[in-house]
Amino acid sequence: MSTKRFRVAFSFAGEKRDFVEQVAALLADYFGEAQILYDKYCEAEFARYDLGLYLPRLYSEQSALIVPVLCPDYDQKRWTGWEWVQIYGLLTKADGERVMPCRFDYATADGLSPASGFIELDQKTPEQLATLILERLASNEQQRKDYYTRRANFLGELNLEAVSENEATDRAKPDSQPSFPALADNPEDATNPFFPLHGGIEQPEQFFDRERLLNTLFELLNTNHNVALIGEHNSGKSSLLRALMRQAPERLTVDRTPIFLDLTNVFTEAEFFEDLCTAIKIETLNGRALVRKLNREKANHSYLLLLDEVERFAQAGFTRNIREQLRGIADTQDAPLKIVIAARVSLDMLFPDRNQELTVSPFENICQEQPIAPWAPDTARAYIAVRLANSTIQFSEREIDQLINDANGNPQALTQACHTLYNQYRQT
Repeated sequence: MSTKRFRVAFSFAGEKRDFVEQVAALLADYFGEAQILYDKYCEAEFARYDLGLYLPRLYSEQSALIVPVLCPDYDQKRWTGWEWVQIYGLLTKADGERVMPCRFDYATADGLSPASGFIELDQKTPEQLATLILERLASNEQQRKDYYTRRANFLGELNLEAVSENEATDRAKPDSQPSFPALADNPEDATNPFFPLHGGIEQPEQFFDRERLLNTLFELLNTNHNVALIGEHNSGKSSLLRALMRQAPERLTVDRTPIFLDLTNVFTEAEFFEDLCTAIKIETLNGRALVRKLNREKANHSYLLLLDEVERFAQAGFTRNIREQLRGIADTQDAPLKIVIAARVSLDMLFPDRNQELTVSPFENICQEQPIAPWAPDTARAYIAVRLANSTIQFSEREIDQLINDANGNPQALTQACHTLYNQYRQT
């Protein structure tokens, strides 16, 4: 077993966050979050002035296996560019086996030979990639291929401590009885229906019980409002933003190109405007130059800007200037850009501009706040029924009541708990 701090480290562009987040969650359930280098597991640690120097060292010095998830946008991003420098350095040394290149859309990165080998991800599920990562770890540690996978019980009760305690029992099991993947002899239950476990919902068929709120949001947007979605962590804000992006071309009465920006990996105002202008496909501008550019072209191009993790604007690296600039661009009836932002608390709490002597109105005054209510028990019960409709596994009424009570109206908490229970059924 490796003595390095992280068993697995991921490097990826934000466009593939949802996929990588599910893989990281599966591996974290096996090894623990502390052994997986994934940015959302290290938020407090990564809030530092020298992250650009600190993070690459975690890849090069403290990670047993590095999994770069390449896509066409990978080497266009500042952070993945810095990470790749360290990763490529390993590939050119004797410990190149610590890197397991994966890719979407046959993407590549600087320095890779045409003869390089990749895990092709276009047709793979997060579970399949997690399986391959476990197999590669075993290979690097000179263990048998199924050293980890035969004992993996993703999202169940096993962890490394339990594995160690049961090592003798596991060695006694015949190889013909693997416990991963689960229930190969029940193909109708081979896929757990409770997904995704983290991040926003991208598949329309998985979107549940937000249609009325979506109608309200489009009514506001079509009457020239900006909108702020307010809801607790994992309440469905990211999923709503993605639904708005999917449906905007058909439902907006003004032709606006939807742009989705996740601010998780944006650390300065300069990076924000760079990402915004890249999405709009113009040169990097800010301030009055950006306002003039957008106003000149609004007869032909206007935009709907969807901002996730807007709490970033309240952290170091950002000032109220960025909110003033966005307000200046979005606060007119015929503005070239309208915004929808997602936040966990009301904007007057997140950005206390009211307490400052400003000559302009606060940022929150241009946004119509829309709260995201927790799921009512009947809604949660209906969600479980829909997800289990095509499965031979059915939860008991007592189990459903307990799941609903524990989730307390939080959709993602309910999904995760249901996923765990479903896997327990499959194992028995």
